[in-house]
Amino acid sequence: MEQIGIINPVAKKWLREIDPQHWSRFAYDPVIRCDHVTNNITVAFNSMLNTHRDVTYLDLLEFIRRMMMRKFNERRKECSGWSSVLPLRVHAKILKHSKEIRTLTMITTWNMEYELLVASGGYSVNLREYNCQCGSWQVSGILCCHAMAAISHYCGRGAVKDKVAEFVHSSLTKTAYMQTYVGMIHPIPDQKRWLEVLVCIMRPGYTELMNPPPRSVQPGRPKKQRNREPDEAPKVGRSGTVICKLCHQAGHNKRSCQHRNDKENEGGSVGASSSHQPNQTPPPQSQVTQQLFD
Repeated sequence: MEQIGIINPVAKKWLREIDPQHWSRFAYDPVIRCDHVTNNITVAFNSMLNTHRDVTYLDLLEFIRRMMMRKFNERRKECSGWSSVLPLRVHAKILKHSKEIRTLTMITTWNMEYELLVASGGYSVNLREYNCQCGSWQVSGILCCHAMAAISHYCGRGAVKDKVAEFVHSSLTKTAYMQTYVGMIHPIPDQKRWLEVLVCIMRPGYTELMNPPPRSVQPGRPKKQRNREPDEAPKVGRSGTVICKLCHQAGHNKRSCQHRNDKENEGGSVGASSSHQPNQTPPPQSQVTQQLFD
Protein backbone atom coordinates (compact mmCIF):
# COMPACT_ATOMS: atom_id res chain seq x y z
CA MET A 1 0.00 0.00 0.00
CA GLU A 2 2.89 2.34 0.71
CA GLN A 3 4.35 1.68 -2.75
CA ILE A 4 0.94 2.35 -4.33
CA GLY A 5 0.71 5.60 -2.38
CA ILE A 6 4.06 6.76 -3.74
CA ILE A 7 2.86 6.22 -7.31
CA ASN A 8 -0.68 7.54 -6.84
CA PRO A 9 -2.01 8.76 -3.46
CA VAL A 10 -5.56 8.84 -4.80
CA ALA A 11 -5.40 5.14 -5.65
CA LYS A 12 -4.19 4.31 -2.13
CA LYS A 13 -7.07 6.26 -0.59
CA TRP A 14 -9.55 4.54 -2.94
CA LEU A 15 -8.27 1.07 -2.00
CA ARG A 16 -8.44 1.90 1.71
CA GLU A 17 -12.21 2.31 1.40
CA ILE A 18 -12.68 -1.20 -0.11
CA ASP A 19 -12.53 -4.39 1.95
CA PRO A 20 -9.29 -6.23 0.98
CA GLN A 21 -11.15 -9.53 0.60
CA HIS A 22 -12.55 -8.17 -2.67
CA TRP A 23 -9.27 -7.28 -4.36
CA SER A 24 -6.24 -8.72 -2.51
CA ARG A 25 -5.21 -12.37 -2.47
CA PHE A 26 -3.94 -12.39 1.11
CA ALA A 27 -7.46 -11.58 2.38
CA TYR A 28 -9.39 -14.02 0.18
CA ASP A 29 -11.59 -16.52 1.99
CA PRO A 30 -9.66 -19.85 1.92
CA VAL A 31 -12.93 -21.80 2.02
CA ILE A 32 -13.70 -20.73 -1.55
CA ARG A 33 -10.41 -22.20 -2.90
CA CYS A 34 -10.06 -19.58 -5.64
CA ASP A 35 -7.06 -17.28 -6.08
CA HIS A 36 -8.58 -14.78 -8.51
CA VAL A 37 -11.85 -12.92 -9.01
CA THR A 38 -12.91 -11.89 -12.51
CA ASN A 39 -16.09 -11.51 -14.55
CA ASN A 40 -14.82 -13.73 -17.38
CA ILE A 41 -17.71 -16.17 -16.96
CA THR A 42 -20.30 -13.45 -17.60
CA VAL A 43 -18.45 -12.18 -20.68
CA ALA A 44 -18.08 -15.72 -22.05
CA PHE A 45 -21.74 -16.54 -21.40
CA ASN A 46 -22.82 -13.30 -23.05
CA SER A 47 -20.82 -14.11 -26.19
CA MET A 48 -22.32 -17.62 -26.32
CA LEU A 49 -25.82 -16.14 -26.57
CA ASN A 50 -24.76 -14.34 -29.76
CA THR A 51 -27.82 -13.29 -31.80
CA HIS A 52 -30.31 -15.01 -29.48
CA ARG A 53 -30.34 -11.96 -27.21
CA ASP A 54 -32.81 -10.35 -29.61
CA VAL A 55 -35.44 -13.10 -29.43
CA THR A 56 -38.30 -13.39 -26.95
CA TYR A 57 -37.68 -14.48 -23.38
CA LEU A 58 -39.16 -17.92 -23.95
CA ASP A 59 -37.03 -18.60 -27.03
CA LEU A 60 -33.96 -17.31 -25.18
CA LEU A 61 -34.57 -19.66 -22.26
CA GLU A 62 -35.06 -22.57 -24.65
CA PHE A 63 -31.73 -21.78 -26.31
CA ILE A 64 -29.96 -21.63 -22.93
CA ARG A 65 -31.54 -24.94 -21.88
CA ARG A 66 -30.34 -26.74 -25.01
CA MET A 67 -26.93 -25.12 -24.80
CA MET A 68 -26.50 -26.31 -21.21
CA MET A 69 -27.61 -29.81 -22.20
CA ARG A 70 -24.81 -29.96 -24.77
CA LYS A 71 -22.22 -28.42 -22.43
CA PHE A 72 -22.98 -30.85 -19.60
CA ASN A 73 -22.60 -33.81 -21.93
CA GLU A 74 -19.38 -32.46 -23.48
CA ARG A 75 -17.76 -31.75 -20.11
CA ARG A 76 -18.77 -35.15 -18.76
CA LYS A 77 -17.21 -36.95 -21.73
CA GLU A 78 -14.08 -34.81 -21.56
CA CYS A 79 -13.60 -35.49 -17.87
CA SER A 80 -14.13 -39.24 -18.21
CA GLY A 81 -11.18 -39.36 -20.61
CA TRP A 82 -8.70 -37.92 -18.11
CA SER A 83 -6.03 -40.40 -17.10
CA SER A 84 -4.92 -38.46 -14.00
CA VAL A 85 -6.65 -37.87 -10.69
CA LEU A 86 -6.30 -34.11 -11.09
CA PRO A 87 -7.79 -31.91 -13.82
CA LEU A 88 -5.45 -30.88 -16.60
CA ARG A 89 -5.15 -27.24 -15.57
CA VAL A 90 -4.48 -28.11 -11.94
CA HIS A 91 -1.85 -30.62 -13.03
CA ALA A 92 -0.21 -27.97 -15.25
CA LYS A 93 0.04 -25.50 -12.35
CA ILE A 94 1.58 -28.12 -10.07
CA LEU A 95 4.10 -29.05 -12.77
CA LYS A 96 5.05 -25.40 -13.13
CA HIS A 97 5.58 -25.03 -9.36
CA SER A 98 7.63 -28.23 -9.23
CA LYS A 99 10.16 -26.69 -11.61
CA GLU A 100 10.64 -23.73 -9.25
CA ILE A 101 11.87 -25.84 -6.30
CA ARG A 102 15.39 -25.91 -7.76
CA THR A 103 15.96 -22.36 -6.49
CA LEU A 104 14.84 -23.15 -2.92
CA THR A 105 16.96 -24.05 0.09
CA MET A 106 15.28 -26.44 2.53
CA ILE A 107 15.69 -26.77 6.28
CA THR A 108 14.20 -30.05 7.49
CA THR A 109 12.60 -30.42 10.92
CA TRP A 110 10.33 -33.23 12.12
CA ASN A 111 6.57 -33.90 12.29
CA MET A 112 6.11 -32.93 8.60
CA GLU A 113 7.27 -29.33 9.05
CA TYR A 114 9.83 -27.57 6.82
CA GLU A 115 11.32 -24.15 6.24
CA LEU A 116 12.09 -23.03 2.69
CA LEU A 117 14.53 -20.20 2.04
CA VAL A 118 14.41 -17.95 -1.02
CA ALA A 119 16.04 -14.66 -1.94
CA SER A 120 13.16 -12.65 -0.46
CA GLY A 121 13.06 -14.57 2.85
CA GLY A 122 11.86 -17.80 4.38
CA TYR A 123 8.51 -19.63 4.40
CA SER A 124 7.39 -22.34 6.80
CA VAL A 125 5.38 -25.32 5.51
CA ASN A 126 3.24 -27.64 7.61
CA LEU A 127 2.10 -30.68 5.61
CA ARG A 128 -0.14 -31.97 8.40
CA GLU A 129 -2.25 -28.80 8.36
CA TYR A 130 -1.97 -28.21 4.59
CA ASN A 131 -0.49 -24.82 5.30
CA CYS A 132 2.25 -22.64 3.80
CA GLN A 133 3.28 -19.25 5.10
CA CYS A 134 3.07 -17.70 1.63
CA GLY A 135 -0.73 -18.28 1.72
CA SER A 136 -1.05 -19.51 -1.84
CA TRP A 137 -1.75 -23.13 -0.88
CA GLN A 138 -4.56 -22.19 1.50
CA VAL A 139 -6.26 -19.75 -0.87
CA SER A 140 -6.10 -21.72 -4.12
CA GLY A 141 -6.04 -25.29 -2.83
CA ILE A 142 -3.17 -26.02 -5.25
CA LEU A 143 0.35 -26.76 -4.04
CA CYS A 144 2.80 -23.87 -4.17
CA CYS A 145 6.48 -24.34 -4.93
CA HIS A 146 7.35 -24.39 -1.20
CA ALA A 147 4.82 -27.16 -0.50
CA MET A 148 6.03 -29.09 -3.55
CA ALA A 149 9.59 -29.04 -2.21
CA ALA A 150 8.43 -30.26 1.21
CA ILE A 151 6.29 -33.05 -0.28
CA SER A 152 9.13 -34.12 -2.56
CA HIS A 153 11.40 -34.54 0.46
CA TYR A 154 8.73 -36.20 2.64
CA CYS A 155 7.46 -38.71 0.07
CA GLY A 156 10.63 -39.13 -1.97
CA ARG A 157 11.12 -38.17 -5.59
CA GLY A 158 10.00 -41.58 -6.77
CA ALA A 159 6.62 -41.51 -5.00
CA VAL A 160 5.82 -37.80 -5.12
CA LYS A 161 4.04 -38.20 -8.45
CA ASP A 162 1.48 -40.56 -6.90
CA LYS A 163 1.19 -38.76 -3.56
CA VAL A 164 0.83 -35.17 -4.75
CA ALA A 165 -2.92 -35.52 -5.37
CA GLU A 166 -3.47 -36.26 -1.67
CA PHE A 167 -2.35 -32.73 -0.77
CA VAL A 168 -4.62 -30.97 -3.30
CA HIS A 169 -8.02 -29.85 -2.05
CA SER A 170 -10.79 -32.35 -2.79
CA SER A 171 -12.86 -29.76 -4.69
CA LEU A 172 -10.13 -29.62 -7.38
CA THR A 173 -10.00 -33.33 -8.18
CA LYS A 174 -11.45 -35.33 -11.04
CA THR A 175 -14.09 -36.83 -8.74
CA ALA A 176 -15.40 -33.39 -7.79
CA TYR A 177 -15.37 -32.32 -11.44
CA MET A 178 -17.42 -35.35 -12.42
CA GLN A 179 -19.83 -34.68 -9.56
CA THR A 180 -20.43 -31.19 -10.95
CA TYR A 181 -21.73 -32.56 -14.24
CA VAL A 182 -23.38 -35.73 -12.97
CA GLY A 183 -26.79 -34.07 -13.21
CA MET A 184 -28.83 -34.12 -16.38
CA ILE A 185 -31.14 -31.62 -18.05
CA HIS A 186 -33.87 -33.75 -19.56
CA PRO A 187 -35.24 -32.93 -23.02
CA ILE A 188 -38.79 -31.62 -23.19
CA PRO A 189 -41.34 -31.48 -26.03
CA ASP A 190 -41.14 -28.70 -28.57
CA GLN A 191 -43.07 -25.50 -27.91
CA LYS A 192 -45.57 -26.42 -30.63
CA ARG A 193 -46.66 -29.41 -28.53
CA TRP A 194 -47.10 -27.55 -25.26
CA LEU A 195 -50.56 -27.40 -23.78
CA GLU A 196 -52.12 -23.97 -23.92
CA VAL A 197 -52.90 -22.55 -20.49
CA LEU A 198 -55.95 -20.31 -20.63
CA VAL A 199 -56.49 -19.59 -16.94
CA CYS A 200 -54.25 -18.70 -14.04
CA ILE A 201 -55.23 -19.57 -10.49
CA MET A 202 -54.49 -16.38 -8.62
CA ARG A 203 -56.18 -17.40 -5.36
CA PRO A 204 -57.72 -20.67 -4.23
CA GLY A 205 -61.19 -20.90 -5.68
CA TYR A 206 -60.73 -17.98 -8.12
CA THR A 207 -59.59 -18.08 -11.75
CA GLU A 208 -58.74 -15.25 -14.09
CA LEU A 209 -57.77 -15.15 -17.73
CA MET A 210 -54.07 -14.52 -18.16
CA ASN A 211 -53.05 -12.53 -21.20
CA PRO A 212 -49.53 -11.53 -22.17
CA PRO A 213 -48.51 -7.98 -21.22
CA PRO A 214 -48.73 -5.36 -23.94
CA ARG A 215 -45.57 -5.06 -25.97
CA SER A 216 -44.04 -1.62 -26.28
CA VAL A 217 -41.47 -1.02 -29.00
CA GLN A 218 -38.75 1.38 -27.99
CA PRO A 219 -37.59 4.00 -30.53
CA GLY A 220 -34.34 3.43 -32.38
CA ARG A 221 -32.41 0.32 -33.29
CA PRO A 222 -32.28 -2.41 -30.62
CA LYS A 223 -29.01 -2.51 -28.74
CA LYS A 224 -26.97 -5.72 -29.15
CA GLN A 225 -23.65 -4.89 -27.49
CA ARG A 226 -23.30 -5.19 -23.73
CA ASN A 227 -22.48 -2.21 -21.54
CA ARG A 228 -18.75 -2.07 -20.85
CA GLU A 229 -17.25 -0.98 -17.56
CA PRO A 230 -15.82 2.56 -17.36
CA ASP A 231 -12.27 1.21 -16.99
CA GLU A 232 -12.68 -1.64 -19.52
CA ALA A 233 -10.67 -1.44 -22.72
CA PRO A 234 -12.66 -1.13 -25.96
CA LYS A 235 -12.97 -4.05 -28.31
CA VAL A 236 -10.07 -4.27 -30.77
CA GLY A 237 -11.05 -4.44 -34.43
CA ARG A 238 -9.37 -6.23 -37.29
CA SER A 239 -7.36 -3.18 -38.31
CA GLY A 240 -4.73 -4.02 -35.73
CA THR A 241 -3.89 -7.34 -37.36
CA VAL A 242 -3.76 -6.24 -41.01
CA ILE A 243 -0.23 -6.32 -42.47
CA CYS A 244 0.68 -4.16 -45.46
CA LYS A 245 2.26 -6.07 -48.34
CA LEU A 246 4.38 -3.08 -49.40
CA CYS A 247 5.99 -1.82 -46.19
CA HIS A 248 5.17 -4.89 -44.03
CA GLN A 249 3.78 -2.72 -41.23
CA ALA A 250 0.64 -3.48 -39.18
CA GLY A 251 -2.49 -1.35 -39.12
CA HIS A 252 -3.17 -0.73 -42.83
CA ASN A 253 -3.17 -2.40 -46.24
CA LYS A 254 -1.37 -1.59 -49.48
CA ARG A 255 -4.19 0.64 -50.74
CA SER A 256 -3.87 3.03 -47.80
CA CYS A 257 -0.09 2.67 -47.45
CA GLN A 258 1.62 6.02 -46.97
CA HIS A 259 4.80 4.67 -48.54
CA ARG A 260 2.94 3.99 -51.76
CA ASN A 261 1.30 7.42 -51.71
CA ASP A 262 4.65 9.12 -51.24
CA LYS A 263 6.08 7.31 -54.26
CA GLU A 264 3.13 8.31 -56.42
CA ASN A 265 3.48 11.94 -55.35
CA GLU A 266 7.20 11.94 -56.18
CA GLY A 267 6.60 10.38 -59.60
CA GLY A 268 3.82 12.81 -60.56
CA SER A 269 3.10 13.01 -64.25
CA VAL A 270 6.29 11.14 -65.10
CA GLY A 271 4.95 7.96 -63.58
CA ALA A 272 1.65 8.48 -65.37
CA SER A 273 3.23 8.94 -68.79
CA SER A 274 5.59 6.02 -68.34
CA SER A 275 2.69 3.64 -67.84
CA HIS A 276 1.64 4.11 -71.49
CA GLN A 277 4.00 2.69 -74.08
CA PRO A 278 4.25 4.39 -77.53
CA ASN A 279 2.50 2.73 -80.42
CA GLN A 280 4.64 0.14 -82.13
CA THR A 281 4.18 -1.46 -85.54
CA PRO A 282 2.86 -4.99 -84.99
CA PRO A 283 4.98 -7.81 -86.47
CA PRO A 284 3.86 -9.48 -89.68
CA GLN A 285 1.26 -12.24 -89.42
CA SER A 286 3.73 -14.81 -90.72
CA GLN A 287 6.12 -14.15 -87.82
CA VAL A 288 3.33 -14.51 -85.24
CA THR A 289 2.23 -17.81 -86.76
CA GLN A 290 5.78 -19.11 -86.80
CA GLN A 291 6.23 -18.19 -83.09
CA LEU A 292 3.07 -20.06 -82.15
CA PHE A 293 4.23 -23.24 -83.90
CA ASP A 294 7.73 -22.94 -82.45
